[in-house]
Amino acid sequence: MRTTKIARALLVLGIAGAGLVAASVGTASAVAVSTDLCALPGTATLTGSTTVPIWGFGIPTTAGDCATATAGLPGPQLVVNEGDVVSIRIINALPAGHTVSFEIPGIDFAAGGTDAAPGADVTRSFTAGSPGTYLYQSGGDAGRQEAMGLAGALIVRPATAGRAYDDATTAFDREQTLVLGAVDPAFNAAPDTFDMHAYRATYWLINGKAYPDTAGLTAAAGERLLLRYVNAGYDNTTMALLGLHEHVVARDARLLNNPLDVNAETIPAGATEDAIATIPPGPAPSPHGFPLYNRQLHLTNGAQTGTGPTPATGGGMLTFIHP
Repeated sequence: MRTTKIARALLVLGIAGAGLVAASVGTASAVAVSTDLCALPGTATLTGSTTVPIWGFGIPTTAGDCATATAGLPGPQLVVNEGDVVSIRIINALPAGHTVSFEIPGIDFAAGGTDAAPGADVTRSFTAGSPGTYLYQSGGDAGRQEAMGLAGALIVRPATAGRAYDDATTAFDREQTLVLGAVDPAFNAAPDTFDMHAYRATYWLINGKAYPDTAGLTAAAGERLLLRYVNAGYDNTTMALLGLHEHVVARDARLLNNPLDVNAETIPAGATEDAIATIPPGPAPSPHGFPLYNRQLHLTNGAQTGTGPTPATGGGMLTFIHP
């Protein structure tokens, strides 16, 4: 079995969001895959000129050297193939006093250490036995680390290219991962001392960005667009798609026995979901395309002050599918 870097199949979500993923990555044979993943402080631009401190995951350009890594919000998207033997070395470059506890719900890790102490590292290994969409995260500091940004998406591709799972009904033409999250700038400014009872998110994000800075999605009429939802936030989030239905095929990286069509679907905190939207012919309901948005109407940016008729500043968890 040969060894390669996970970078051969790695997509990094930049500050403008990821582009559409080519559906051409197959799994001719399983390989051993390894990478370093640093947990470190950084900053993120939420929209316009608004920046906040974060803790995020990043891949160092020099192995083992977190000085060459950049914290991402969310962390880099990791893509492996079904059957790959995966080893991820977690290097803790967080401020002193913070232990990183690396987790991927739904993945069975090999026996060994689970936590990286301050200034240390831990290697977590697993066989990518089941295709699907997964959330990776740090469970450290009773959820504060994930709230600061230590989370991202892991995609395990099946043996047949162009499918989400080992099932012909999950075939797609294009795909997009949507990591859902929220930020309370007051918490990010003082994560060690902030009273979590006072946590109030004021920015609602898709792939680390709030509208109008979210990246649009592109799919032509008749194409099947796979939407991989990853809820890295703290609350259940309902995403609605205006003008067409989504065909929900899997939840938490497990195929549904009874797939269903929805125009709004709730993704629990910490959960993932895979849905396929087939783009219809004819005009979209908006000049921008088909709106995909937070059904709880978290469609504002920043604290909304004022009373009475003062309008909210529009934005938040919103993007569009462009035919």
